[in-house]
Amino acid sequence: MSPFEPANWLPTTHGYGPLAGGLAVNTLDGLDLAQLRTYSRWLWPPIAAILLAPFGALPFELGVPALHVATIVIAIGSALWLVRVLMPPALRPLAFAVLVASPPLVQVMRAATVTLAILPSTALLFAGLRRIDGPRIGLASFGLSIRPQLFLVVLAGLFGVMSARSMRRALVTSAVVWIVLNTVAFVVSPIPLDPSLLDAAREYALHDNSSTWRLAWEVAGDGVAILAPLMLAGALVASAVAVRRSPAASRTEMVIACALALAVAAAPYAHTYDHLALFPAWLLVLRAANTRSRGLRTVGSLAVILAALGYGWSAYLVGAAGFRAAVAVTPFLAIALCASVAQRPELQPGTTHPRY
Repeated sequence: MSPFEPANWLPTTHGYGPLAGGLAVNTLDGLDLAQLRTYSRWLWPPIAAILLAPFGALPFELGVPALHVATIVIAIGSALWLVRVLMPPALRPLAFAVLVASPPLVQVMRAATVTLAILPSTALLFAGLRRIDGPRIGLASFGLSIRPQLFLVVLAGLFGVMSARSMRRALVTSAVVWIVLNTVAFVVSPIPLDPSLLDAAREYALHDNSSTWRLAWEVAGDGVAILAPLMLAGALVASAVAVRRSPAASRTEMVIACALALAVAAAPYAHTYDHLALFPAWLLVLRAANTRSRGLRTVGSLAVILAALGYGWSAYLVGAAGFRAAVAVTPFLAIALCASVAQRPELQPGTTHPRY
């Protein structure tokens, strides 16, 4: 039974009694099969089915609880891993607390969505870049591909970073690993070439969601084609400032953190879950602020807490009330903070910043 065929959802809706109410809600909204083919389908890459397959193979009463438990364990473990990769020991408790209390992580643990793969993949990516480890970077890129609309932007940042002479071998290795893994995934779980899937994806971009494009439409109406690109251009300029002003030792991390935030901002359809990709930006801001004076350190930490938790939860509650586009401001806040705390290192006479 193909999960891409809405007709196969109907037994799930009615075959498990009251438990199915929250599991197959798309078919409980009074939509017929013709509407379901273009209205209530998400377009996921094969890795999503592969990640869910072990839980689907279990009896229903075991598979669903196991999925939720695994999601919580992986979410907390991945947050801790990312903190250990990016943060000095003294800042890890605060950084971990910010991530665990943030709306994206709480929501992904609550919903048990496979979008969670963004977080361990991000931690693996930064660990791989630190060691210039091609296989790790390739595996991390494969995991990030679970959200193709995000990965495509991150790919540009990765290519820019890894085009340096010292990383070209790792670039080739990671590309080979990514291609092999995706080929195997498509063979194991092929996506049907059904044009209605693209229609469904296009339809969701017009729905109430947390994307920059939806926010621009809410603000400017038909002027969305002008306002959204202007917002993204501003974010790109701020990202360039953050990267340019970062110390050489941490510039690669800043490039990828800004690329992840830009990916969330540029995606035509975004959800609170996708803001897991903002975690590196929050952590780098905390780390950079810690190198400043005591007063600026406090201001930087409070800014992250207010942006990631204060505004994040406020926007989420506003979204729950019917205006999800409010969450779209968050990646712009993350990029702005990166640009504001990045400190141009003092240069010795005759030296210049390394370029990618």
